[in-house]
Amino acid sequence: MRQSNGARQIDRPRLTSLPLSSWIGTALLAFAAFTQQAMAQTQHFPEARESNDKLLALYSSAADFCVRNPNRDVEVAVACQSMAIYGMALNDRGMCLGKQDEPNAMHEWHPCTGNSLRFPTVRLPEGFQ
Repeated sequence: MRQSNGARQIDRPRLTSLPLSSWIGTALLAFAAFTQQAMAQTQHFPEARESNDKLLALYSSAADFCVRNPNRDVEVAVACQSMAIYGMALNDRGMCLGKQDEPNAMHEWHPCTGNSLRFPTVRLPEGFQ
């Protein structure tokens, strides 16, 4: 994907659409039940009410502004930090973006597996720790 303003090309993750088909949804539920104990140790947002679809849309919006904006304004920094937090929240729910040894352009949101890429933990505001 080329930008006409001469900025260098940036690979951006493609997002798949959710909701998932019923058999994938069933597999996700089984995966969540199987990993419930492990995930309970890493839950950053146990009371969050946003759906996965909503978190994916918020992530996409923040990522688009963060990755595609050449400015280093405060607004851009907030978008980049938001992108990381949305990624952490999706990881909490067993969703990951991309797999190891996979080009950035091929990264898609999927149920986490052993070789999935996870977002690093970022420092959250008081009251979310």
